[in-house]
Amino acid sequence: MSWQGIEGHDRIAEMFSRAFARGRLEGSFLFTGPEGVGKRSFAFQLAKVILCQSPRRFTSCNQCESCRLFDLHYVPVKGEIIRSEKQALAQQRRAAKKEKSPDGEPDPLHFEIPNHPDFYYISKPADRTQIPLELLIGPKEDRGQSGLCYNLSRYPYLGKRKVAVIDDADYFNEEGANALLKTLEEPPRGAVMILIGTSAAKQLPTIRSRCQSVRFTKLATRDLAAVLVNSGIAAEYDEGLRLAKLSDGSCKTAMEFKDDSFQNFRIDLYQELAKPRPDFVQFSKRFNDFVDEKGKDAQTRRRRLALGLTRAARFYRNLACLLSGDSSVLTGNYDSGPQLQQAAKNRPDLQQAAKNAERTLEALEQIERMGNIPYIIEAWINSLR
Repeated sequence: MSWQGIEGHDRIAEMFSRAFARGRLEGSFLFTGPEGVGKRSFAFQLAKVILCQSPRRFTSCNQCESCRLFDLHYVPVKGEIIRSEKQALAQQRRAAKKEKSPDGEPDPLHFEIPNHPDFYYISKPADRTQIPLELLIGPKEDRGQSGLCYNLSRYPYLGKRKVAVIDDADYFNEEGANALLKTLEEPPRGAVMILIGTSAAKQLPTIRSRCQSVRFTKLATRDLAAVLVNSGIAAEYDEGLRLAKLSDGSCKTAMEFKDDSFQNFRIDLYQELAKPRPDFVQFSKRFNDFVDEKGKDAQTRRRRLALGLTRAARFYRNLACLLSGDSSVLTGNYDSGPQLQQAAKNRPDLQQAAKNAERTLEALEQIERMGNIPYIIEAWINSLR
């Protein structure tokens, strides 16, 4: 049974429910786990319950002023704190127009956030490699008088609680983390902070030591199928179940499999990776065409490059598992069984498969550091053996 409409994380909901019942739901939390499993959605629903003026056994009443405000949603700009009336109205207009990305398709990076005066959300801007310091403590000319830490220190507008969600917590630099330490260690009375990342290992030790860690796991196949149907990604349950079996517990991955152009490219990708050595010229051209076919917007191109490299990294990881004797990768959730079998015959070298997986992860890191896209593709393909 789902909590607040969140599928697959009842164990975590029960943990928070016990703390809530004892009046001890406070402090700072670090949510980690794979992308696309519902960490942000869970954080938002947790915030709604915390801010609710008449909660019922760890569920929101959906009737009080706080719940009504929380359910007013707007589409955010990545890295922006939605606070002023002017910003809220601008976001409302964008939401009404169903804003699209520069390539004309619905932008999966855009999502709805609550418009509640005691709820704060920040994330890494799309054109930055790290979370900017000014989002935390304000710009230089207004340092300490604006930003997330200042906003949390002010008295709540409604009730006695405030909640802040910091997305993309994998991208703190040391300066930003240091600016946040005091607020993380001793949040203002009634304030709860939730940081969202993919791995505890990616967090600075100073961040980890000041947060209660909550680990989210991938969604079970049936839970993911229900999410896909409820969110409209799949038209019916059978389609949702088919996508869920391919998606390794991630809603984000399921959305990728809905893209016809990706489906065609994915087949070509696996066929090239199965060769003893990919055809450098043809493979480079095919990969660049896939990256560019949705338009020239840099953010869109980086997202598509990351999409292809993520599947390549998974392919090499599965190949390494197969070469080590784990034949389960040929069945179940994986979509590249025939190509994996061919690759195992063409290149039965476990160590090299692991090295290729590691090299692919390095290429993904280069995307995050805003590296040159054609160079990343060509250098990566040239390194594969």
